[in-house]
Amino acid sequence: MWQFEILPGLPPYGPEALPFSATGQGTHGEGLVVRFRSSEGRTWTGNFQRGTTALNLVWRHPDAARFAVIAGGQTYWLDPNDPSAWQCSGGSIEHAIVIEAIEALLLSNGIAFELLGATGTIWRSRRVSWDGMCNLALNGLDLTGEAWSPIENRWCPFRLCVVEGSVEGGSFDLSR
Repeated sequence: MWQFEILPGLPPYGPEALPFSATGQGTHGEGLVVRFRSSEGRTWTGNFQRGTTALNLVWRHPDAARFAVIAGGQTYWLDPNDPSAWQCSGGSIEHAIVIEAIEALLLSNGIAFELLGATGTIWRSRRVSWDGMCNLALNGLDLTGEAWSPIENRWCPFRLCVVEGSVEGGSFDLSR
């Protein structure tokens, strides 16, 4: 079983951190630095280059083998047993909410949502916002929040059913 620790920066000694970059660029700079440690005592450190937001998070996938590392909104998927075989997605993730009741991760890029579970993407919501979301709150398996409307120049409330991915309200509602 692997554990992780987000470090304040690159270690000044020991083995060099493994570079992770969605574009292959910037591997010389410091990103989100994460140390992985197995129950057998194996360790390695990764330097994950950041995307375009301020969101940083490490989440153990429900399959217990993989992790999602979100560095500045850029998502890296990896198995710490083989860090050379990794994938990346979503360079502009603004919100990530762990839904423990259904072992899933809810991601948002500020305009729509995607729910990830043990088998991958469970659903993708319709577009909820023209440009950004705020005041997200999880109550059981319902998520409420506000979506920005530049047309109305105001925040519009919405409700998302986490199980189904259905949305009521929001600023980008074509049914109005």
